[in-house]
Amino acid sequence: MSPTAAGRFCGQCQHEVVDFSAMSEAQVHAWLARPEGGSVCGLFRAGQFAPPVLAGTALAAAPPRWRRWLLTGLALLSLKPLLSSCQSAQPAATATTGPLEQADELAAAPQGQVTIRGRVLDDSTGLAVAGAEIFITDTPYGATTDEQGNFSFTMKQQWAPVQNGLVNLRVAASPFVFVPQALRVAVSPAPAPLTVRLKSQPGRGMIMGKVMGHEPPQKPPL
Repeated sequence: MSPTAAGRFCGQCQHEVVDFSAMSEAQVHAWLARPEGGSVCGLFRAGQFAPPVLAGTALAAAPPRWRRWLLTGLALLSLKPLLSSCQSAQPAATATTGPLEQADELAAAPQGQVTIRGRVLDDSTGLAVAGAEIFITDTPYGATTDEQGNFSFTMKQQWAPVQNGLVNLRVAASPFVFVPQALRVAVSPAPAPLTVRLKSQPGRGMIMGKVMGHEPPQKPPL
């Protein structure tokens, strides 16, 4: 999808997808109440408007019916462009979601190759960051995180981007929410899983302006 001032524009359904993921409930209501508002496709976080649970009490009272209808409608409107963007995004190579024992197979790459794997988290919430892109140095190669924030890619151990046993990675997610991060990783036959914590953008979720489009990372050549 193409970046816009308010979010992203989906070329398949010809709708602008507004990034509501970092807005408060009051900010979302204010945005939807604008005079020029019409039908809207939006991006929300799971549980973004969940009612709080008070200590020593049962679950908070159910939200009003109008609010439930509003959230249901917004979710349906945002489903189509989100599915389109998921289909166009490059899937992660092989992600690890279980214990480290289950990840041992990933470490056993063929001779002369090495598998880099890890997880990308939101530094402010500790939640997984889905759709984050990991690029190898300035190449178009790397991987994209899955819904649990996991990523994995396999590359040649003796490859031009690997210098003196180290490789530089560039990690970026939504430009409206996270600050891109660069890190150096030691390349060995069985490197330990990485944990990358992305910092929040100042004015998180409210950044406006054009963002240069690019292709998602590709699997490294072997």
